[in-house]
Formats: sequence, C-alpha cells, structure tokens
Amino acid sequence: MAIHDKFLEDALKQDGKVGADIVGKILKRVNGILSYQPSVGVFGKTGAGKSSLCNAVFGKDVCEISDIAGCTRKPQEVILELGGKGIKLLDVPGVGESNDRDKEYADLYRSLLPELDLVLWVIKGDDRAFSSDETFYKNLVRPYVDKGRPFVVVLNQVDKIEPFREWDMAVNQPGAKQASNIDQKRKNVAEIFGLPLSCVIPVSANERYGLVNLVDRIVELLPAEKKAIVLDSVKADNRSEHSKSEAKSGFLDTIFNLVTDVVPLAPVAKTIFKTVSKLLGKIFSWW
Repeated sequence: MAIHDKFLEDALKQDGKVGADIVGKILKRVNGILSYQPSVGVFGKTGAGKSSLCNAVFGKDVCEISDIAGCTRKPQEVILELGGKGIKLLDVPGVGESNDRDKEYADLYRSLLPELDLVLWVIKGDDRAFSSDETFYKNLVRPYVDKGRPFVVVLNQVDKIEPFREWDMAVNQPGAKQASNIDQKRKNVAEIFGLPLSCVIPVSANERYGLVNLVDRIVELLPAEKKAIVLDSVKADNRSEHSKSEAKSGFLDTIFNLVTDVVPLAPVAKTIFKTVSKLLGKIFSWW
C-alpha cells in the first residue's frame, strides 16, 4: 500500500513552487504511515469464540477454529494482506484452562501487550464466571488501558443469553426480554472491568449480529493515523458510513499535519494536501 512518486509528481508538476525535494519528503512520510502494520490482539477465555469473531469481522477464515480444549498454546499470527504490510492479527490462547496454563499465558500476555495497537477481550455472553478474565485484565491489561491503549470487551454469543428461544431469526435480532437481559449483562461486565459502557459491545459472530457496532467502536478508539488501515482490513459489510467517515477524517487530519509540517507556505501546502487526498482514493476502496 503506497502512493507512487510518479502520481504525485504528475499531479503537482503544474505548480512550479513544488520541487522534487518537497515531493520526496511528502512521499516518504505518507508512505511511512501507509506501510505501518497495526497489531490487534484478541484475548479471552477458552471457548469464548475468539477465532469465530475474527473470521466474522474480517470476512475470511483468518483463524483456525477448534472445539478441542487447549488446541494451541501460542498465538495464531495472521497477516491480512492489503496491498502492503496489512495488519497483524494475533488470536491469543485463552485463559481459564488451568492454573499452570494461566501462569504460562501471563508471561505470554506480558510479552505481547506492549506491541499491540488494539486489544479485544472476548467474553462468552452466557458465561457467569469472570474471575479469570477479571484477574488477567486488572493485573496485566489495565495498566496499558490506563495509558491510552484502545481496549474493547466483546460480549460474544449473545444469541445464547436467556431466553435464547426469543432470538428472532427473521430479522436476526434478540427478542424484547432477551434484549433486556443482554443490556443488563453488558452493564454488569462494564462494572466488573471498570469500563465505560461504550467499550463493551454485544455481538454474535455466528449470527453476524453487532459486528458493525463493534467496528464503529474500534475505529473510534484507534489513533487517527491507524483508523483507515485497520478499517481497510474489515469485511465490507461491517463498515458503516460512520466508521468510514471517522477513518477518513482521521487520516486526512494526519496528512494535513504532515504536509503543513514539511511545507511552511500555506498555498503550497494546501495544493499538496488536496492532491494527496485525491490519490488516497486509489489506496482505500471505500474512500
């Protein structure tokens, strides 16, 4: 994923004030942002549906799915190719298997967390025991969240929350009583983790429910320069107009700051900014 120098040079050649040195500096910095590879860690208890969630959000079988307990003891690392480096998706082994495994995973989590741009913590909707999730979150993850690391709790498999027979298959939504119970579960989880309600998103990966809301929240929380790159890896059906607008606005703000930093002359900077903005439509299909 990159803007090639010929595109930018051809677009700016009519303006004699834009020299090759300026074009080179702009290209280097813009392409540096575009080539960044965000890392997304997907954590949670075994059986919460982490792999299924990843596959539903990104629209392809990016992670293996297995019902065998403890099927993996290391992260499944998947590179989603986007014409450049793409994003790195880490489906991390789940907590709660055994005390020995949890000690092993604590060391693994400590090694991974500093490098992650986003943490998704997946909880099974009908699970009533959160002690291992709460312990790992408060002891290992919370310090990074307090420093500004984007973090979302994904309340997955909400179609299984009682009364599960209320789930309306025709419109793919919970019934009235089930919706009320989902909302209450969401509030309980937010209280346990000490998070704002907006950071606990109810979904059902299998039913493709709530995925758009999840993507919206992820894009809102990411730093401005990383929103568009992550959104580009998401399945098209999961991109809302809100998430596209948020990602586009964030990236344009990043480009504007970059250009004005390199080019002090306002008229020239404005010309370059407009040109680069147009060229981004060739990079991002949803732009």
